[in-house]
Amino acid sequence: MLALTALANSILVGLVSVWLFRQATQENFAGRIRAETALLARTPFAERDPHAFAADVAKSLGLRVTLIAPDGTVLADSVKGREGILQMESHLDRPEIRAALSRGLGESIRTSETTSEEYLYSARLVEGAGPVRFVRIAVPASDLRRFQTRYAWFATGIGLLAMLVLGAVAYAAVRKISKPVEEMSRLADRTARGDMDAEVPERGIDEVSRLGAAVNRMRRALVEKIEQIQDERSLLSSVIGGMREGLLVVGPDHRIRLANDDARRTLDLRLDPTGHLLAEVVRHPAVIHDVEQVIEGGREPEGSVVRMEGSGRVFQMHVTALGKRGAEAGRSALVLFFDITRLESLEGVRRDFVANVSHELRTPLTAIKAFVETLLDGGLEDREHTVKFLEIARKHADRMEALIDDLTDLSLIETGSIVLEIGDLDASEVAREVVEQLRPRARAGGVSLASELPEPFPVRADRRRLEQILMNLVDNAIKFNRRGGEVHVRGVFDAHRRTLVVEDTGVGIPSDSREKIFHRFFRVDPDRSREAGGTGLGLAIVKHLVRLHGGSIRVESELGVGTRFELDLPPASARAAS
Repeated sequence: MLALTALANSILVGLVSVWLFRQATQENFAGRIRAETALLARTPFAERDPHAFAADVAKSLGLRVTLIAPDGTVLADSVKGREGILQMESHLDRPEIRAALSRGLGESIRTSETTSEEYLYSARLVEGAGPVRFVRIAVPASDLRRFQTRYAWFATGIGLLAMLVLGAVAYAAVRKISKPVEEMSRLADRTARGDMDAEVPERGIDEVSRLGAAVNRMRRALVEKIEQIQDERSLLSSVIGGMREGLLVVGPDHRIRLANDDARRTLDLRLDPTGHLLAEVVRHPAVIHDVEQVIEGGREPEGSVVRMEGSGRVFQMHVTALGKRGAEAGRSALVLFFDITRLESLEGVRRDFVANVSHELRTPLTAIKAFVETLLDGGLEDREHTVKFLEIARKHADRMEALIDDLTDLSLIETGSIVLEIGDLDASEVAREVVEQLRPRARAGGVSLASELPEPFPVRADRRRLEQILMNLVDNAIKFNRRGGEVHVRGVFDAHRRTLVVEDTGVGIPSDSREKIFHRFFRVDPDRSREAGGTGLGLAIVKHLVRLHGGSIRVESELGVGTRFELDLPPASARAAS
């Protein structure tokens, strides 16, 4: 690079020198013919032959000489001779003649219309009266160019020789300095490629060596700083990656600078949104509004609740300003999304639960209070009605007790407080006991009840809880049956599972209610359920107990035909089954 710079400078200096030399040469020629015209202009032409005079002067000077009359007629020309001038037109319009007429001296470089050759002209006005008014001397431009070229080549050769000598001296001096610099450059390239162990050799105490030592110190400090930044970035990435909240950073230009995986899932972003405008990738107006409020106005809004229509999830959004407070330029926004879907759902469940429990307890309490008030107001004297009222009050009290028992069981099951005593047992024996307990109720309702499980039917279960499951299912099958209907408890063997089936020929369940029947307090026919003494919690308890056993429950039903519940339970161990 240094050699190229020196070469370019030398070439530039050479070109300028040649140009100056050419200008000086041209000025020298112009001065010469200017002086010659001055001498010729003082010559008395009255007694001389113009042709002979022009020829003699041209021969002695080696130049073209032209004598011109006041009207522009050429009287003599050393190039054309006597015959040639007769064909030459008036020269008053020539640039050098016009200039001489106005200033006494005129010069120009042009191509002669007479000889079609380029000349350097100098014309001068002759004082006094006489046949010759203008004298003009011309030098062929080719002579001038030849002279200029010869000396330009000479000057160029001298310049090139000087440049070579100076270049050799400069190369030796620069090489001594450039070699350590090249080593530093190679070190920088290796460092840029990731080689952090290379160092510049330190050879002496001169300026370049001190520079190398400074580069080594800078490299070591840079390595330490890079390691520190990498550690901090790794820690930051781990923190952001481990966050369960969506995190979004939006710059002052409204472009997304950072978005973790949870933020992309929250906003349903298929691709990495980094670098895109917020409005290009986020369609939720509340997010855009709050972010713009922070970036443009510097006001941090209250936490907004954002509901995602596609996923149905609910988020609490907090937007905070990053950067210098109050600075209009450089303010970014940090957006955090906290998933409160479960909290919202639990809050809804809580509200529904309180409302349902209040509703379920209000009816029996109202009835008991009414009958007690009737008895206190004098109803005790009528023994027949007193007994009837007390029976009804006891019935409502029993219903409240059953409701409280079911609520207690459901609470223990859902909170995991219940402990199952899992063991191998014969489900057919449990089914027979349940059927025998409920047979009087089935007989009272005109329903046929039968257990048709294969004997034995080994499963792994908690005996008391399995009895509770079957009791709820069979009791429901009796309640929601018709007179003359049937309830069957059957079983199906499988290589890995045991399936208990409770099937009835009752009223059936509508298709839109089949998934809801396992919800708390849900009743397909509320009036009939309350008349039968149901709490609305039985199937919810059944579903949770089956899951605690590691099983599953399915329901199939057809209105007016009947309902079929299938319970999959783990089989007993091989020794117990045998």
